[in-house]
Amino acid sequence: MATWLDYMVNIAAPHSKDSAKHWFRYLRKDIDKCGTVFSIEDVEALCANESLTPFQRVSLKAAFTEGTPTREHIRSLNMKAAPSNVLADLRERYESH
Repeated sequence: MATWLDYMVNIAAPHSKDSAKHWFRYLRKDIDKCGTVFSIEDVEALCANESLTPFQRVSLKAAFTEGTPTREHIRSLNMKAAPSNVLADLRERYESH
């Protein structure tokens, strides 16, 4: 049975090594508004793996650190957009031009 570490090393890291957006999409599967089920030891083991790029390592640590902008950004990826807010913003921008 594959572990989270195997998945991140063998699938997520290579598939997203050239795309921060893609990497964050993988991370959002592991982080939600309630936190994460992975231990700090899991994160440290992943960060020590040579398969990750320097960017992936730094952003991974930030993503699993409470209160960082990276963590908040990843959490926001899991939130649904409020369509009424989007429409109101578009109308406001359209009317101001």
